[in-house]
Amino acid sequence: MGASQPAVGRPSSGMSTSVRALTAVAMLAGFYLLALGIVAALIAVDVSLYLASGELRPALVKIWAVSAVIAYPVVRVVFLTRHREDDGELPGLPVTREEQPALWAVVDRISERTGVRGPAEIRLIPEVNAGVREETRLLGLLPGKRHLVIGVPLLIGLTEAELESVLAHEFGHYSNQDVRLAGVTLAGRTALLRTVGGLHQRADAHKAKEAAKLQAKADKRLAKGRKPSSEEATGGVDRVLAKIFTQYGKLYFRVSEAVGRRQEYAADLVAARLAGRDATASALRRIPVLDAAQDFYLGNYATLGWEAGLLPPAGQLYGGFAHLLADPERRKELDALALELPETEPDPYDSHPPIDRRVAAVEALPDDGRGAGSTAPALGLLRDAEQVLAALEVVSLVPEAARKERVDWPELVHRSLLADCRESTRPLGEALTALGLPPTIGGALDAIDSGRTRELVERLPLSDEARAATGRAARELARPVLRGALSRLAVLALVDAGLTRWELSWSGPAHLRLPDGLGDRLTASLDAACSDTPDTAAVRALLAEAGLPATTATVTTP
Repeated sequence: MGASQPAVGRPSSGMSTSVRALTAVAMLAGFYLLALGIVAALIAVDVSLYLASGELRPALVKIWAVSAVIAYPVVRVVFLTRHREDDGELPGLPVTREEQPALWAVVDRISERTGVRGPAEIRLIPEVNAGVREETRLLGLLPGKRHLVIGVPLLIGLTEAELESVLAHEFGHYSNQDVRLAGVTLAGRTALLRTVGGLHQRADAHKAKEAAKLQAKADKRLAKGRKPSSEEATGGVDRVLAKIFTQYGKLYFRVSEAVGRRQEYAADLVAARLAGRDATASALRRIPVLDAAQDFYLGNYATLGWEAGLLPPAGQLYGGFAHLLADPERRKELDALALELPETEPDPYDSHPPIDRRVAAVEALPDDGRGAGSTAPALGLLRDAEQVLAALEVVSLVPEAARKERVDWPELVHRSLLADCRESTRPLGEALTALGLPPTIGGALDAIDSGRTRELVERLPLSDEARAATGRAARELARPVLRGALSRLAVLALVDAGLTRWELSWSGPAHLRLPDGLGDRLTASLDAACSDTPDTAAVRALLAEAGLPATTATVTTP
């Protein structure tokens, strides 16, 4: 666990709420005081030099000009630049008490048990996350309307007891007044990032102009036969100021994020007290696993057909995640990952402690006898879940999604992989056409039989190493490229003839189901066709046996 871990059993009280608020406000004030201090110091130097000289001299005017050059970006970026407030609607799908009474009942119960004011609104979001936002005033010191967001992957992947622990954690922040304190921290973070970013932008622009001038001077010197200067563009005073504020920013983040980590431990303890130790530890273990699983699901299933213009049925783009989690093999894999969380060192700039340390802190609590709690799927709290998930798609997907065709999962997988396979055969189809041959499996076999393999291969996408190689090395490097392209042509011929298709599997990659024995025979025959002494007879015989004369099997067109 490490010596830095707080004692478990009650929230860490290294800093009281008031002290944490004061620290955040003080450091935010310190940021502006730093800027004022720079400007005040410049003014003080200018005034003192004037008083010492007793009269206005040209040298003083130059010094004042330099001071203005330094002070201007500080005043301009820190005090005059205002970041635009986000007045738009919060992300996600709002759900009312009337629409989702069971979910609201859980939220109300946890809120009441925590002893805090509950949210005025619940929104569902597609991320593996839950959080709270409060519309505070006076840098977060005055309370306002509260919004609770719940990620639907949590509803899909957690039990009711685990979801209750997640909600209890968020209300734990309410009880510790962390939500309001977050406003102070966020204000400081926003101001610092805006200032440092603004100064770096100015420095980059200044450096670009300076570099252009230096290049022009260098060109003139070269034209006169003189050696150009070694002077380099730096970004000027803006870069120096950016470095100063960056150092203050690092200090601010280290202090504010350290406070955030203590708040996370404290909120975990609230969750364990309300929802149970075991349910809280289980939720903490499962959330990072769900996050990784959802990324995998979205990339390999939900958006598999995006380029082909396809999406799963309405409600299944997010809801299909349940199919992946329900698969026995996937479930076994994910359970193992949840039990073997990697040990991670704390990041001083992260507001959350490492998840393994949070789990250890919760599991070190005394057994409360409540066990895992309700194991009913949390998704059961949603009324008409499929319709809710479909509505979430409408508000969260990019407009282009509305133009995609919705098809069921088996069709989505087959048509998506078929489109990928057709596209991957395009280079070979174009190469065959360039040789005056039809872009079919028969055309490819004819090229091989007529001794034009090298001509064909040279028109395929090869690595630089393969193109530079000669003799046997060239053949060995090119062989897998030709073999793969030829295999895809053969597969397309079989698919177009209705003899095979790709089949969905939630346990692993989609697989191509070939007639019994055909797969092994196709592999061997393609190997023979691509050998040093090529023999296409086996491929032709196999295709003819399947009812596909090799000379006419249509595959793709360039």
